Amino acid sequence: MSTPTMPSAPVAGEQVPWPTPPREPGPWDGGPPIAPPGNTPLPPLPGAGGVVHGGGGAANPWTAAPPTPVGPPGVAQPPPGAPGPGQLVDRAPLPLLIVAGLILVAGIAGLAYVVAKGGRTYPSAWDDRVAPIAEDVAELRELEFEHPVEVNFLDAEAYSARATEGSDDSVEATAAYEDFAAQLRALGLLEGDVDLGEATETLGDAGTLAFYDPSVEQVYVRGTELTPALRVTLAHELVHVLQDQHFDLERVEGDGDDDGRSASLRALAEGDAEAIEDAYVAEVLTDDERTLYEEETRASGEGADDELADVPPVLTTFFASPYILGPRTIAYLEEEGGHAAIDDALADPPTEEELFNPLIAGTEAAEIRGDLSAQVPEGATELERGDFGPTAWYLVLDSRLDSTQAMAAVDGWGGDEYAVYRDDDRVCVAATVIGDDEEATARLGDALTAWVDGSPADTAEISVDAGVIRFRSCDPGAEAEATGDAVTPDVLVVPTARVDLYLELVGLGVDGDDAECMADGVVHTVPAEKMLDGYLQTEASADDFQALRAECGF
Repeated sequence: MSTPTMPSAPVAGEQVPWPTPPREPGPWDGGPPIAPPGNTPLPPLPGAGGVVHGGGGAANPWTAAPPTPVGPPGVAQPPPGAPGPGQLVDRAPLPLLIVAGLILVAGIAGLAYVVAKGGRTYPSAWDDRVAPIAEDVAELRELEFEHPVEVNFLDAEAYSARATEGSDDSVEATAAYEDFAAQLRALGLLEGDVDLGEATETLGDAGTLAFYDPSVEQVYVRGTELTPALRVTLAHELVHVLQDQHFDLERVEGDGDDDGRSASLRALAEGDAEAIEDAYVAEVLTDDERTLYEEETRASGEGADDELADVPPVLTTFFASPYILGPRTIAYLEEEGGHAAIDDALADPPTEEELFNPLIAGTEAAEIRGDLSAQVPEGATELERGDFGPTAWYLVLDSRLDSTQAMAAVDGWGGDEYAVYRDDDRVCVAATVIGDDEEATARLGDALTAWVDGSPADTAEISVDAGVIRFRSCDPGAEAEATGDAVTPDVLVVPTARVDLYLELVGLGVDGDDAECMADGVVHTVPAEKMLDGYLQTEASADDFQALRAECGF
């Protein structure tokens, strides 16, 4: 169905259709479902909530970067086999000491390099194939490169080897992946006996076409022929180079106690790169080149889909989440203050809650409450401890509840801590959670109670005492059948729709508070399935829109 024509601005009592959605994501107006762009690498697989949090005890292979080719000695390594080397933003690297000192120009084997104190070298000029792309990217992003970097054009075999470097099938790595699979089953996000090591390697290779590794400050590209699609891919990666040189992308590694800011930095970096990538396609490519680019991208995406068919959808969701949430926050920041606001956010990233819902940034709703502690039974072995955040809880709740109930619950999230432990050879997850206030805690408690009620027998329980929720769920086993729906990237259409609707309404002249009320109302009343089916673009949705408008008082 065609999109209704939008008025220039709404007035009291006027019938207003749903706002016209932007070009992305696809579910709008009958398009394809949300999925990773396909022409750029995916980020490192994070913890259960799509964000990377730290924790003590045995390492979860998803909460830290795998071994990198370059890094300071003495840094503890997670189980090898987690996604790729330190490829940032697309794979989180280990922290490196900042190279400082005088910049000198030296000739090496007939080639000129800029040599930095500490031994790191950079080309004195861009590769001739890359130079015009770098110039366009700098102009589009309104930032200057501090120096060129090496761009490595690799054939498929060499790229695959580099992208999956560090994979390992050791006993320790296998055990760590098995524990994480048990954790995901306990949270209702996975079923069966899944080889997460193999799935991770597949995602790291088939799911990527290029990456920037800030630990060595080089770009690696799958392909040697500079097609329109490869030029666009390079534009994306060169934005990461700019970000690293101006804002230090190595911070995405985080310290495990940053309220998800390191994960937010990763998502913002991807959103920023995608925005410039889109601008490059629109403003630099010719019409013929755009046609070729679309054909190449479509073919590449179909090939990746085939290779990723056996990867559990929740892993793809974790992989895709920065590419889905990041662009919306970037769009919001662009509306609020242009590139300057984006630069400020990259320098001082928002919390993970503000990434999930950028409309609450700087308000009381974004404040994290309390010093909470998840309880591990006496005699159990603790494997990991950290915080989930709203993205994790949304995915968990959405696996068994309607997205509207899940969103209403997590929008009141005020803080949490979780612990993964092994008790009598059974992996369990315990969490302590609170809401922003008493009413929000009650909504969270009701949603988690409904989730527990849908769990396999004798695997989960919940209690609420003195305004604090205590939740526990254990692995039902690889033989247990799933009791909910598979969590796919499509479910993230809901938080992204909120930002899209807000920006569209503000663009029509609606007051910011009214636009936020409307956008919240939509995601709390229209399920993800209806959004994906194009309901928001039908005339039948107009009555819902007007009812929400009346509730919001404008």
